[in-house]
Amino acid sequence: MPLSCLCAPESLRSFDRPALVAGHPGHELKVFGWMSEYRPRLYLITDGGGRHGISRVPTSAALAGRHGIQRGETFGSASDSRIYHAILERDFSFFLNLVEELSSSFVEHSVDLVAGDAAEGFNPTHDLCRAIIDGAVLIAERATGRTIANYEFCLAEWEHGFTEKHDNGCAHFRLDKRLLDQKLQAAENYAELRDEVQRAVARRGKDYFRTECLHKVVQPFQQRQISGKPFYERWGEQRVAEGEYQSVIRFQQHVLPIIDAMMGHASLAAVDAASALALTS
Repeated sequence: MPLSCLCAPESLRSFDRPALVAGHPGHELKVFGWMSEYRPRLYLITDGGGRHGISRVPTSAALAGRHGIQRGETFGSASDSRIYHAILERDFSFFLNLVEELSSSFVEHSVDLVAGDAAEGFNPTHDLCRAIIDGAVLIAERATGRTIANYEFCLAEWEHGFTEKHDNGCAHFRLDKRLLDQKLQAAENYAELRDEVQRAVARRGKDYFRTECLHKVVQPFQQRQISGKPFYERWGEQRVAEGEYQSVIRFQQHVLPIIDAMMGHASLAAVDAASALALTS
């Protein structure tokens, strides 16, 4: 088989309507093998344009199309600059709308498994993507009365100071040579990420990318907050000192209040959804 499941906390073959939610286009490459085999509906929170504003959405859309993967309603409509502005301004409504849009889509398409970015303290968009997923899953579960399996995958473990943790909540997949070659070729062909991909391969070696890990989420983000100063704060401080950035995104000041607002909104919306479901049962 092109993709072998080495271990998993549950049988993932029992889920037939999966979704993949990425904070930035290109994150799907990290789980290319799983995506190719399971063909999840793909959602993108931002366009991945970064400081230069060049959207990566077309590249991800083309990659999805080549593998018969459908796009979700949320598909990179927000620019990176827009989401960073929303973070700094603590624009709660912007993020609450994303939670609602995603949960509505999960309900509409009967999504039964979601995989998406992990919260690692590396990039605020990645962390907020995880909170958006957790909130959307909670609302959709209460609205339908069905459990949605919630998984995350790490994105920064080849960066300095980051490690990927594995335990009995991990689902590990092994790619055969042909599928690994396809994954590496797809990553190499992703022009906007080519330099990053080459650095990762040089640091880890090609065979590192043969194994893919999805880790089961058992607690919402609000209950497992990142400890210490996240990497993006230290990086932001450095860039401000160099005159490249005007301000620093802080976890406690900017990101945490948004997470609290999203999870609080999701909890209330979930109660309303459960009540509505009970009335129709």
